[in-house]
Amino acid sequence: MLELGRYSLWAALAFSMASVLFLALGMRWDREDLLRNGYYAVYAFFLSTVVAGAVLLQAFLKKDFGFGYVAENSAATLSTFYRIAGFWAGQQGSFLLWLLLIAVVAVVIALIDLNKVERLTGGAVMVLCIVGGVFAALMVLNKGSNPFVAAAPGTTPFGLNPLLLHPAMVLHPPALFIGYVGLSVPFAFGISTLLLGRGDKLWVLLSQKWAVAGWLFLSLGIGLGAWWAYVVLSFGGYWGWDPVENTSLVPWLTATALLHAFTLYKSRGLFKHWALGLAAATFFFTILATWTTRTGLIQSVHAFEKNSLLVWILSAFLIATAAASIGLMAWRWRRFASHDQVESVLSRDFLYYLTDLLLALFAVAVAFGTVVVPLTMNRTVGPTTYNAIAQPLGVVMLALLAVCPLLAWRKTEGAELRKTLILPLVTAVLSVPLWLYLGFQSNVWGFVGLVVCGFAVGAVIQFVLRAARRAAGPERSLWAGMGRAFTGSRTRTAAYFVHFGMILVVAGLIGSNVYKHEATALVKVRAGQTASIAGYTLTYKGMTGNTGPQDSTRSIATFAVSRGGRQIGTLAPHTDVYPMSGAAVRAVILGRPFEDLFVVADDPFDSTSTRIALRMVIFPLIRWVWIGSILLCAGAAVSLWPKARRQQQEARVAEGNADNGDAARPPGATA
Repeated sequence: MLELGRYSLWAALAFSMASVLFLALGMRWDREDLLRNGYYAVYAFFLSTVVAGAVLLQAFLKKDFGFGYVAENSAATLSTFYRIAGFWAGQQGSFLLWLLLIAVVAVVIALIDLNKVERLTGGAVMVLCIVGGVFAALMVLNKGSNPFVAAAPGTTPFGLNPLLLHPAMVLHPPALFIGYVGLSVPFAFGISTLLLGRGDKLWVLLSQKWAVAGWLFLSLGIGLGAWWAYVVLSFGGYWGWDPVENTSLVPWLTATALLHAFTLYKSRGLFKHWALGLAAATFFFTILATWTTRTGLIQSVHAFEKNSLLVWILSAFLIATAAASIGLMAWRWRRFASHDQVESVLSRDFLYYLTDLLLALFAVAVAFGTVVVPLTMNRTVGPTTYNAIAQPLGVVMLALLAVCPLLAWRKTEGAELRKTLILPLVTAVLSVPLWLYLGFQSNVWGFVGLVVCGFAVGAVIQFVLRAARRAAGPERSLWAGMGRAFTGSRTRTAAYFVHFGMILVVAGLIGSNVYKHEATALVKVRAGQTASIAGYTLTYKGMTGNTGPQDSTRSIATFAVSRGGRQIGTLAPHTDVYPMSGAAVRAVILGRPFEDLFVVADDPFDSTSTRIALRMVIFPLIRWVWIGSILLCAGAAVSLWPKARRQQQEARVAEGNADNGDAARPPGATA
């Protein structure tokens, strides 16, 4: 089976390059037969990749430890769920997963276009096959990246890394990779439209859904990674500004800006250069994330060991991507001049521009601090610096997000703006007692940020009410229009979810970072011993032991948690000792509506210990981060839901009006 896997990778590389050749010639000579032959090569590329993936998957399911990669990332005692997760737990399998996802996307686009044989689509598939060829070459040329290498005789299965034994980390890598591959589609169509010199919006129409899907899965991946870090890594947080974390955030920022640019490109012919540049930058940053994780040049707790060949291949790919994107944009710059201009700072157009500018600058700043500073200055940028940039910028971005849907296109009259802002200002004022009650007055900037969140809540309500009034018209009640406001446009409904989700995320980030409390205590292993933090009292009850996953030995210390003299729960921090990888402490969390009590032992303990060093952290509003993240993904899913026939007809009319120069507001467009 190892040979079949290796031959499949070689076949995937050969067929991906064959498809590139046919599609390039078909584009150049405008020959449908060559384009169609290129698509047939894509099908073979896809099938070869599926065979390789199936070979590796069956090796994990059948516990075939003759595969070196399986022996490194699985064990006989693992459940089927975690054996499957071993597929992408290491570098070799994650490369194969990425290749498989690229092949899936390429073949889907090729199948959709088989009857039309559109040059633009053929060019996009060609770009995707080039990317797939690079990943196939990584595995074929670099033994350390090939999952089909035999295990050395007598190799003992190591098992899955204990830190990965959590559902969030099982789902986190594939979600990220699906997001990265989805966001490669706008880049592919952007390069294709530049090669053809087509300044119309067809490439946006063909790639926008893929971009939204990529953004959805990247958001999901980042959220799952944060949740995993919070409940598993035991460092007392969910985001540490680690380089690998940063390089997953950067393409999310540019992808968010790209979705805004697409809206203006489609409806008004604005932001054409922005859309092309952001599509290229987003893809570049997804490859930079792989470069950061896989080359080992940047120090990170998540990164793999240094690999010189991967350094050369991935660095060359990054340089080629940047050079091709910049060169093509410079060549076709005039072809993509905008038809219209931003007329006023008091307009939705301008806030779109400002939002995209801030997102892009923040992405570049994080990438620079993560990659350029360590490589050129031999030092790292700490969390304090990132927080100093991210916290005020996040509040400003939220304010823009809140105001943008309330402004008119082109220009907003002063009287109308004042009328529109009344409700958001009222909710901002009404939120003040809540923040004071929760004790958030100790930090001025944090308090200001939370008041802005209150303002944003009112803006979302105003957004909904305006849509309801417009739907109700003069003859029906506001309540009658409310249902239409939520069902009339999936894009607008998605905006409600996404905007409110962002409010919760920002409020949760402010609360859990600016206002968190932390304390440590050394508790004797004796019943009745206590530790306390901010009104909570933890009383030691006893210690038990059992067997955990992968034959680990688990020691569990039980604490009763009380507040105000009343017991409110029980927490049981524990230590797991693994035969192959040693001891790991595990955190436990007592969740409450407005805060979490997080408890972990700073050092491993067992039944022979006489003391337990406890670290206790209170995270206010942390649950809002998780709820908001779910709403972000739900909003993106709503926007991807197929439109009803009536909505499709309305969308076609709106697009036709836009083509004829109609400057009406695009339905559901948001900041």
